[in-house]
Amino acid sequence: MTTPVHVPETPLDRLFDPSDLVTAITEGQVRAQRHPELPLSVYNYTEAASYAGAWTPVTLACRGLIVDDVTGAVVARPYPKFFNHDQPEAPDLRFDAAVTVTDKADGSLGVIYPTPGGYAVATRGSFSSDQARHATGVLRARYPDFVPPAGLTVLVEIIYPGNRIVLDYAGLDDLVLLGAVEIGSGRSHGPAAVPDWPGPVVDTLPYRTLAEALAAPPRENREGLVVHWPDTDQRVKIKYADYVRLHRLVFGLSARSVWDVMVNGGSLAAMVEPLPDEFHVWVEKIAAELTATVEARADAIEAAYGEIVAGLPDGWTRRDFAGRALAHPERAALFLRLGNRDYRSLLWQQARPTGDRTPHSPE
Repeated sequence: MTTPVHVPETPLDRLFDPSDLVTAITEGQVRAQRHPELPLSVYNYTEAASYAGAWTPVTLACRGLIVDDVTGAVVARPYPKFFNHDQPEAPDLRFDAAVTVTDKADGSLGVIYPTPGGYAVATRGSFSSDQARHATGVLRARYPDFVPPAGLTVLVEIIYPGNRIVLDYAGLDDLVLLGAVEIGSGRSHGPAAVPDWPGPVVDTLPYRTLAEALAAPPRENREGLVVHWPDTDQRVKIKYADYVRLHRLVFGLSARSVWDVMVNGGSLAAMVEPLPDEFHVWVEKIAAELTATVEARADAIEAAYGEIVAGLPDGWTRRDFAGRALAHPERAALFLRLGNRDYRSLLWQQARPTGDRTPHSPE
């Protein structure tokens, strides 16, 4: 097994003010996970950051950022968060500037990092996820002699049948090289920066500009493209419409599925975690609409209850109340309110979406 190469340390404060990281964690915009055995932490932006569009130097950098807890040095540095070309957070689109274009692989991002026992692979937010453990096993068993170029974090796509997202890779079980990032400067590179990678490499496409990439026909059984402007070191994704449609079908995302999670006490964060970020905002929108509908109806029931009670004589009885409440369209909720029982569960049942509204349904 290879011994990690020592390189000069890069302190975390070269990336951003560490106090800003503490604030981001406190506000739920970044999540940290400790290594189960080593003094390392991996930082990843949260679903809440995606929901709120809280993109800062901290949240953009925390996409599998690995830091030594003792020294505060950056151990591994991934590509910063980048966006679909049609998202408002995307950089200015320079359609005719020179670019490099690679395939958008459909797996999990793997961040190769050094340990005393050799190199290992983390995912964006975990040292010990199923994908991270599987990828580390592949790296150590299949490529035991691989050593990343000094000062670079090597990034791979973790693809295997048990980690299928949407695309069918016909049994492929491997680590596909995406590129690398200079730990000290943050400068990112495509796969050419890792010429000695012994495994498969992401496809590089012949498109010379963003305009050419956008005009190119979709490729069958592919997610899309990653476009990189080397001069400014900026990236955007181009996702094919068929992939987005298939992703929605695979995960069954609809207004009703969002409602079902909320009604049954599930976690919306867990629901959206495997989804591309563009779906996170849609889920939050649906959740907010459903909550607003229920709360508005609850306010109306409280108002109706107060109006009925105010019009009853002193010493009124349940029968007196019923005489007025039975004519009200919300009588079931009003009687629950009379008994100091929860009526919001009834309102949530009534708020169940009746159509098949999806992220791509006409609004």
